[in-house]
Amino acid sequence: MIATLAHPGPAYARRWAALPCSAQPVDLILPVADTLAQSVALALAGFDGGWLVIEDAPLANLEFVVPGADPTGQHAAWYAGPHRLGAGKVTHLGLFAALKDRAPWLHGHGGFAASGWKGPDFGHILPLDSRLSTPARARGWALSGAGFDVQTDPETGFPLNQPAALGGGQGAALITLRPNQDMATALVAAAAEVGIAQGRVYGLGSVVHPHLTGQEPIDSYATELLLTDGRIDGGNATLDVDLVTLSGTRHRGRLEPGKNGVCITAELLVIAD
Repeated sequence: MIATLAHPGPAYARRWAALPCSAQPVDLILPVADTLAQSVALALAGFDGGWLVIEDAPLANLEFVVPGADPTGQHAAWYAGPHRLGAGKVTHLGLFAALKDRAPWLHGHGGFAASGWKGPDFGHILPLDSRLSTPARARGWALSGAGFDVQTDPETGFPLNQPAALGGGQGAALITLRPNQDMATALVAAAAEVGIAQGRVYGLGSVVHPHLTGQEPIDSYATELLLTDGRIDGGNATLDVDLVTLSGTRHRGRLEPGKNGVCITAELLVIAD
């Protein structure tokens, strides 16, 4: 049984999008640019997008948000913040490179630190308000044949990454999941639709009242999460996560299968074995 949220718009009958693509491993240096989104776009020039992980990278400016209530009542959940750390550091950040209004964009969740900072240390980075202070190393997957493009989603009222077909590929898939379905179950079904039954999973998203294996249920109707390890195998998905709650507390563990409903979205890259 999963916890669910009522969203403002009509629920689509189709509860996921899945597009095949090609992916190649990359080890890149992100150049310093006006925004972190631009740094990522420059490093991935020539590709249709990518999934990257950045660790221990200093930022000249760092801003992020955590889950929060929507004071307008127009969304089932929103953001709290922004938390403005000024000069800070990415400790571990996973991100999808995307486009928004044809300009560089990214969606990233991760851990952060700054001298004297006592607030939340995990959240959703603001890609146009954060920027590197020095070139930074990033590792992950460069994508071709499909990419993410931000579109307004009538169901949730959010601008969300949506997979866009850009010629197709093989060996990998970009997947997004809609709200109010178990994340692991829906992921397996979406991957099977594009012919992937076994592989590694990367990505991020949000869930309602998380259940982590061997832990007490977490009382937070909106959380933001980053996959730290993920696999599909034998008709099941195992998803290890790092997440932050409405109160800014951080939790780590494995999503209990069948008990973790998607809150707003899940954005996932599956690499077939």
